[in-house]
Amino acid sequence: MNAPKKNKPGPVKSTGLTKAQEDTFAVICRLKEQHGVAPTVREVAAERSVSAVSALEIIQQLEAKGYLRRGHGKARAIEILDHPLKSDQIPHIVPIQVIGRVAAGNPILAIQDHLGEFCVDASLACGECFALQICGDSMIGIGIHDKDYVVVRSQPTAMNGEVVVALIDDEATCKTFYQTLTGVELRPENTAHEVIHVKKGQDLRILGKVIAIRKTVEVKTNAANGVKQ
Repeated sequence: MNAPKKNKPGPVKSTGLTKAQEDTFAVICRLKEQHGVAPTVREVAAERSVSAVSALEIIQQLEAKGYLRRGHGKARAIEILDHPLKSDQIPHIVPIQVIGRVAAGNPILAIQDHLGEFCVDASLACGECFALQICGDSMIGIGIHDKDYVVVRSQPTAMNGEVVVALIDDEATCKTFYQTLTGVELRPENTAHEVIHVKKGQDLRILGKVIAIRKTVEVKTNAANGVKQ
């Protein structure tokens, strides 16, 4: 087995940290703010696409420089002691409300059901946004799978080729939007499903455009309302 590669020191910036150390520190800040608990070494490694050994080495370097303190023997015991990054380098996290589920298949009755919330980077959530959990497999061709979450920016119109959440006669669906000479088509991204042709007289509303997909998120539920995920 090959020995893991050592992290090269790299240029030291005004913070006193190398680029790898700054990136690792930013990941730790973001994950801790997002989940409310310190990340594990493996979670930091996964976020940075490096080995756990490399991530641990950088965390130890940050600890030696006085930016972190670790409780040894515990998985989630990283304590942030100082912020070496400028304010615009520290990720800003905002909550997105999960307001229900949407079909990626045959349209389903649209019933708003607050499932909780999860956090995303503030730079992503510009404008009014919400999230929905996907039910079905009609959009797997573009990486949207059953039980994924989509972040949706509220807007009443769409351009051809944009992925939207649309309401057809009070039934919601997630599809790719196309305006043709004969009308509106909501196209699946899976050949096992048929195109939805919006007929004349049908009530069609675009609820918003899909701007992000989240495979695994920690949804914080509202215990007071008895909502469970």
